[in-house]
Amino acid sequence: MVQAIRANQWVVHQQSLTAEELNKQPKLVFQSSARCMFDYFYFLSRSEKLDQIIDYSPEALHAVKRIKEGKPCVVVCPHISNFDLLGYALSLKDIELQVLSFPHPTSSYQMQNKLRENRRITVTPMSLSAFRQARQRLKSGGSILTGFDRPLGENGMEKYQPKFFGFESNLPVTYARMAKEADAPVYIMAATSSPGNRYYLAGSPPISMESEDDLQTEIVKNVERVLQVAEGIIREHADQWAMFYPVWPQFLGV
Repeated sequence: MVQAIRANQWVVHQQSLTAEELNKQPKLVFQSSARCMFDYFYFLSRSEKLDQIIDYSPEALHAVKRIKEGKPCVVVCPHISNFDLLGYALSLKDIELQVLSFPHPTSSYQMQNKLRENRRITVTPMSLSAFRQARQRLKSGGSILTGFDRPLGENGMEKYQPKFFGFESNLPVTYARMAKEADAPVYIMAATSSPGNRYYLAGSPPISMESEDDLQTEIVKNVERVLQVAEGIIREHADQWAMFYPVWPQFLGV
């Protein structure tokens, strides 16, 4: 995990950190993650207090309004700060979502998914069946949520290699294709930590998926348009980016 955090932070900081600064990054990320984990379990049984510590951006509220109106949305989230609390807070906004989680979850990850589920949030690990369900949900006016910054593999052999912070990556791309098929906008949402032990639900304006003559080019370009917006959010909150897997394996060992 330490090696992965170092590699990821090295790229996010444009390979400009000193050795001392780079050595501090894993500690900062783990401290942020520990605080978020405590808050998540604390507020899980105290939902009435949640609105007292979360502020919502106009962009995030716009996405919530659209989902409530039965207009399909594809919400994508980076693993910044308290992303689990983000999902819980959204469920309390009286909206329904299908969450596409990482495929082939371990037993501990399965338990985490059970905690994420409630009467309005359905968690489905990525699979052909889950993708079919998500496409049908979008077609009928529903919305889906998924992460976009956890790599699918470390061998660099994925079919699509969208650029992220200037380097090719093995990040998921299916959400862009589903959004294009459903003519649904993509929204980025991120629960960032704020001063005073508060959280801010940041969001992006709607990102429309564009057409290209070649399907592979279309998918990669649309994903990269989403990732470009996400880069600014991650760069601004780099010490909260709880990505414990190497997004760019070539930088392991820095």
